[in-house]
Amino acid sequence: MMRKIKASSAQAMLPIDRFARWVLIAVTAFSILLLIGPSLIVIAISFEPRAYIAFPPSGFSTRWYQAVFANQQLLDSILVSVRISLAVMAICLLIGVPAAFASIRGTFRGRAALNAFLLSPQMMPGMVIAIASLFFGAYIAFRASDLMLILSLSVFCLPFVVRIVMARLADLDPLLDEASANLGAGKLETFVRVTLPQLAPAICAASAFTFIEAFDNVTVSLFTSDVRARPLPVELYYLVQFDSSPIIAAISSLEIGLSFVVMLIIAKAVGLERLGR
Repeated sequence: MMRKIKASSAQAMLPIDRFARWVLIAVTAFSILLLIGPSLIVIAISFEPRAYIAFPPSGFSTRWYQAVFANQQLLDSILVSVRISLAVMAICLLIGVPAAFASIRGTFRGRAALNAFLLSPQMMPGMVIAIASLFFGAYIAFRASDLMLILSLSVFCLPFVVRIVMARLADLDPLLDEASANLGAGKLETFVRVTLPQLAPAICAASAFTFIEAFDNVTVSLFTSDVRARPLPVELYYLVQFDSSPIIAAISSLEIGLSFVVMLIIAKAVGLERLGR
């Protein structure tokens, strides 16, 4: 009798389960559409043959991509952004990986304070960091330049590297380091030959995220970049105020493509399934 009651109640719940499943599918699809839809619209607009932004496009033309590569000022700003992003990525990795290791494996006093200090820029808007850097630079007679931009972006991006590497370190078995020490390896050798290879997925993910964030950052770049060698986000900021042509959509599409290529390289080199491990 009890089995019949349970079976009937399970059958009664089936329509509710189906409804909940379709609701979940609908919400998921809508969320994905909100994330991908704007990028698809920008890509479509970049092929508009007319000299103004319109959606849907009236035809198909690559004239605005040709205009991007024919504009020397835009090409110079792209090179500036690439140079700045590589420098920021290198600084964040050189500081963030050892700092994350010390935060997870260290046994010194003040470890919690160190964690709070390293992750505190993540709680601040980019504009706050940019204005603080600008005022501090003015106080010590350090004008806006590539060096100020690199240091400011490094402060802004460092918490992301630390957090990603810390998450990976927390999942590693510390007994492997102890086994390496028992076999006669020093701390540095253990870190280089045992720990670092296991951190490769997290380091790749942190590198990609840092590079893309530094390349696309507008708020920090706007306040701290050199006016004579402006990075691409600042160049686009000024361009969008005076130009309504689809060339801006073409540049944005190239940046979307850059992000896709970076993730594709990581997928081929490391495997996306390993980034969360």
